[in-house]
Amino acid sequence: MRQAIILCLIWCLTGVAYALPPPVLKAKSAIVVDAETGQVLYELRADERRPMASTTKMMTAILLIERGNLDDLVVATENAIHTRYANLNMTPGETIPLRDLLYAILLRSSNDGSVAAAEYLCGTEERFVQLMNEKAQELGLTNTHFANPHGLDHPEHYSTARDLATLARYCIQNPVFNEIVRTRRVRILRSVNQQDVIVTARAKVLKYLAGADGIKSGYTAKAGRCFVGSVTRDGWRLISVVLGSTDADSDTRALIEWAYKQYTRIDLAKAGGTVGAVQVDGAEPESVPVVASAPLRVIVPRRWEDEVKPVLHLTPVHPPIERGQPLGELRAVLRGKVVAKVPVAAAVEARVVTGSALTVWMVLGGIAWLVSYYARRGLLMGYRRAGNVRRSGIMRREE
Repeated sequence: MRQAIILCLIWCLTGVAYALPPPVLKAKSAIVVDAETGQVLYELRADERRPMASTTKMMTAILLIERGNLDDLVVATENAIHTRYANLNMTPGETIPLRDLLYAILLRSSNDGSVAAAEYLCGTEERFVQLMNEKAQELGLTNTHFANPHGLDHPEHYSTARDLATLARYCIQNPVFNEIVRTRRVRILRSVNQQDVIVTARAKVLKYLAGADGIKSGYTAKAGRCFVGSVTRDGWRLISVVLGSTDADSDTRALIEWAYKQYTRIDLAKAGGTVGAVQVDGAEPESVPVVASAPLRVIVPRRWEDEVKPVLHLTPVHPPIERGQPLGELRAVLRGKVVAKVPVAAAVEARVVTGSALTVWMVLGGIAWLVSYYARRGLLMGYRRAGNVRRSGIMRREE
């Protein structure tokens, strides 16, 4: 205890950021990644296959958003209303707009709504599940397999913390998905059961974790407490996943707070921002501004942030140069190692200065010099004459 206090005092007095020990979690698997790049900041048995409970509904929802019509009415079938833990309490023939049903699926975690929507899109639940697995392969989720659209336990229904983080990163690129998962409370439209139209987010962490903006909770006795979280602070978004926990909320909070304290994001260049210039002999202009084709950002431990340097690596070029022409890359170098890079391009065009063009420029330059010379000489001579007149004391009378 005494040693810990001394280290804390040293840190406060010197400003030196030491590595923070990772949080102690109750989860069996976990991961934290940068939402934009997927860079892993922390992982715990992230490739271990585990039941994922209702985090499944991320895949269900994104397929409905991408392939369905949000204004369509989804009809509740007998099969859908008899789904276990059917918490939307739908009745046969009831209709709900797909857009509203998505809120029930992602916020209330409606199992009956998931089945009804799956049947709406594909005709049967089985065909929808096939679509889910095809999408998983497309996204490279190599340790994921779906057996249903809701996440109830099944031997062939599993995923990993890493795969769910990848799925979440894909889903949040969709603005409709994003808007739904950051919602806390909403009123939905339904043709029956008008007393049950308020849908609220189940995850408590969304209420007290600063910057929380999603995504999906889940629980079964076999899967334990699961949560795929998202937090955005100062424009920097992190994705966290905890599986098989006894307290997914506290695990998520511990992971997120640790990640933001341990790491920092450094913006080295903006897309379209000037990062240097290249000399092009025999061209006009000879100096061509170079711009980054994409943002260059790196995430590093805070204790290393002063050691990250941008290095411009240009390829040999000859005129003519077209605007937007690739000219090399901008590299982020940390301790001699390239940790990130983006292409750079010419900001303007540069044309070849030919022999005839050079002659024209020389002639024009000579003419300009002569005009300037005689103009200065004439003005000077006029000044001298006027000076002579004044010095002689002779006053000229106007005729």
